[in-house]
Amino acid sequence: MFHRSKCAVFTAAVVTILGMTACGSATVDRPNDFPEGSTMAELAAAPKIKVGASPNQPGLAELNLQHDWEGFNIDLAVLLVESLGMSSDDIEWVHTTAANRIPFLKQGKVDLFATALAITPAREEAISISGPYLDTAPQLMVRKDDAERIESLQDVPAGTKVCVLQGSQGQPRVAEFIPQAEISEFNTLTNCVRALEQGTVDAIDSTAPLLAGFVVDKPDEFALAPMTYGDGEKWGIGLADDRSDLCEYFNEQLTQAFDDGTIEELWDRHMGASGLKAPVAPESMTSC
Repeated sequence: MFHRSKCAVFTAAVVTILGMTACGSATVDRPNDFPEGSTMAELAAAPKIKVGASPNQPGLAELNLQHDWEGFNIDLAVLLVESLGMSSDDIEWVHTTAANRIPFLKQGKVDLFATALAITPAREEAISISGPYLDTAPQLMVRKDDAERIESLQDVPAGTKVCVLQGSQGQPRVAEFIPQAEISEFNTLTNCVRALEQGTVDAIDSTAPLLAGFVVDKPDEFALAPMTYGDGEKWGIGLADDRSDLCEYFNEQLTQAFDDGTIEELWDRHMGASGLKAPVAPESMTSC
């Protein structure tokens, strides 16, 4: 058995205590004009801000070869973080899925999302949502040869296997508008895409921005069916339900980003190749 000297033990204890002090309740002195006690002031003084993101969403949110996050939703989140006087280096990126993102907010594992979050009454009851920053509609992505045979939902054959994302609006949407289809749930869009490639499913339900990047990457394999369906989706920024002040602040930042053309610039940078039109300013923002 090895024995350490009392001096070594004391030194280790001091180092441990100092480490706990440094990591436990550390704050950063960043200049800001936010009201004392506000969520904005709290986050501006925090060592890091935790942003949830789902990878493998081409053009919206993905990890590049250097393992850095990039995409329209990513840059939009960085824009909001920078409005707090922080930088992209102050972001702690947290991998989230459609199924765990709202629980992560409630558990304090993330401060906001850089992901495609549809604004629904149920979600507005559970969390605060800034936005909307994008208005889109559901579509089906199919194998390219099948796209020519599908001009309407009635053309979808009975028994068609449609992949939907767990935790999304896909399951009730497909059940309502394509009742002749069979639903398969996967936890990520990339798993849906892999299943479509392998023939395990026949189509993928999602919204055009989430699907278009896969078509851009493999235009000889995939295509979007021409029709949209359902009531459409408006995307917002998810926040904890006790942070309504941050929600209103982000609404102001999003409005400014629409007015000065920043959102259109970010869209063209990351989603221009998709052919989808850039988001336009909504008539009104959420009430938070």
